[in-house]
Amino acid sequence: MKHWIPLVLVALVTAPAPALAALSVTGTPKVAFDATGTVMDMQGISKVVKLADDGQQLVFTVPMATVSTDNALRDDHMLNKYVEVAKFPEVSVTLPKSALKLPAADGEKLKGSATGTFTARGISQPVTVSYSAKKSGAVTKLEANFNFDVSTHGIAIPVYMGVTIDPKMKASATVELIDG
Repeated sequence: MKHWIPLVLVALVTAPAPALAALSVTGTPKVAFDATGTVMDMQGISKVVKLADDGQQLVFTVPMATVSTDNALRDDHMLNKYVEVAKFPEVSVTLPKSALKLPAADGEKLKGSATGTFTARGISQPVTVSYSAKKSGAVTKLEANFNFDVSTHGIAIPVYMGVTIDPKMKASATVELIDG
C-alpha cells in the first residue's frame, strides 16, 4: 500500500502545469510614436494594436497605415516615402511572455521592464520596454514605452522645407488585456 504514495508524488511533480489562457486586447488601445523636430515636435497615433500570444511570446503589432499625425501631407510622406507601408505594413514588439509580469489580484499594480525585439521596415533590433500594469476585474491595463532609433531600421531621416526630426524617437502604448 505504501508503494503507491511515491508514484502519486512523481505523477504530481512531473504533470504539466495548466496552461495560462492566451492574452488578447480589449477596448480601444492607443499607440504613439513621438519625434522631436528642429522646429516642432511630431506625434503619430494609432488606435489599432493586434496581439499574438503563443504561450511563449507576446507579439504586439501596429498596422502602420493606421498611424496618423493629423496632417495628411506629412502622413503621406511618412508612410509612403520613409516607412514604405506598401512593403512593410506593420511594426511589432515581441516580448517573452515570462518577462512581462502582470498582476494577478484585483487592484494590484506592478512596474517593470522587459527586453524584447522591435521590428520596423523588416529590421529587428533589441529594445527594453518599461511598463506598468494594473488589474481591474478581468482586465489588466498595460502602459508601456521604449526608445528607438529609426536609422537602425533603415528609415531615412525626413527633411521637408528645412524641417527635420531627430532619429531617436519614443514609442508608448496603452492597451487593456484579458485572458482568453
